[in-house]
Amino acid sequence: MRAWPPFVPSYIAPDRLCRLGAGRGPDAWRAVLPALTAIVLAIAVGRTQAADDPRATDAGTVMSFAMPLGAAAAQWWLGDREGVRQLAFTWTSSVVIAESLKQGTNRTRPDGSNDLSFPSGHAARAFAVAAHVNQRYGIEVAWPLYAGAAAVGWTRVQARRHDWLDVAGSLAVSEWMARTWSSPRGGTPAVAAARTEGGWHVQFSWSL
Repeated sequence: MRAWPPFVPSYIAPDRLCRLGAGRGPDAWRAVLPALTAIVLAIAVGRTQAADDPRATDAGTVMSFAMPLGAAAAQWWLGDREGVRQLAFTWTSSVVIAESLKQGTNRTRPDGSNDLSFPSGHAARAFAVAAHVNQRYGIEVAWPLYAGAAAVGWTRVQARRHDWLDVAGSLAVSEWMARTWSSPRGGTPAVAAARTEGGWHVQFSWSL
């Protein structure tokens, strides 16, 4: 068997990924998601050489889209189609609310370019993934994604497009949407819809 470098954790070594993937069991998440996050962070580190490097903005953009795409692909691969649906609702609603708040709060960006600072759209896209995975699989699976989302926020702060209050606002929106749309695997969805004679019946439920 091929020996992987000592700095590669055993739970993300490619041979282990293949073995866990074959079973598609819960333990596969402990390998797949940290590995995806490590790849995304490597992209960011590779593209961001200094705190004031304008490529920090590019890195944050790449990560904010790579995370939802990677998480959706991992859930599909593991056979969790309902998880993909819930991720889509959580991510889309987080982005829509974040963009709506930008228009309503009129908070000036740190670089003074416009009044669309609060909250960070990039951070909302990333934190929505972490919050969804946390709701569906637990914090032991989601923590690498929270780290990745925090890294996205860091790139936006370093690029002077946002401050940490904007990033915190994005986290709050994403957590709210994840609690609305996402549910533990095998549990009852927070939002359920059914077609009736008169149209559609939508039921909302929250866990307090």
